Amino acid sequence: MYKHIMVAIDDSQTSRKALEEAIAIARLHGAPLEIVHAVDEALVQAFKSHGAALADLGHLEQALEEGGSSLLEEAVDAAKSAGVEARKRLLTFPDTHAADQIATAAVESEVDLLVVGSHGRRGVRRLLLGSVAENLVRKVSTSILIVRGH
Repeated sequence: MYKHIMVAIDDSQTSRKALEEAIAIARLHGAPLEIVHAVDEALVQAFKSHGAALADLGHLEQALEEGGSSLLEEAVDAAKSAGVEARKRLLTFPDTHAADQIATAAVESEVDLLVVGSHGRRGVRRLLLGSVAENLVRKVSTSILIVRGH
């Protein structure tokens, strides 16, 4: 029986499926759901490495955080409308990959199930973009449910 479930979301269709699964499992077990979104610092680093102005970086970081907060609000509303106790957490650790941010949050919150979506990228796209789900499997010792996309 799960007592504390965490779902990591982004703005993808696969992530929406992961959220739906996490809500269903939390409702089934009567467990609270912690919904997290990790601000992707890789975008900020890419702009820094190409000499973007500091003002531009500030706007980018603000936009990423506002987008993440909005995404979390919608997810919490969906969970609560399904009768699940939910709370949100925006993860913003500078210079830290999304998988590391999520892994740290999972350990801090002592979750017993982590739900994430996997985009199923292969080949060069996977090498270039990385796989948050795959990295989490190596970094987190708790149970992980990986929800696949189409």
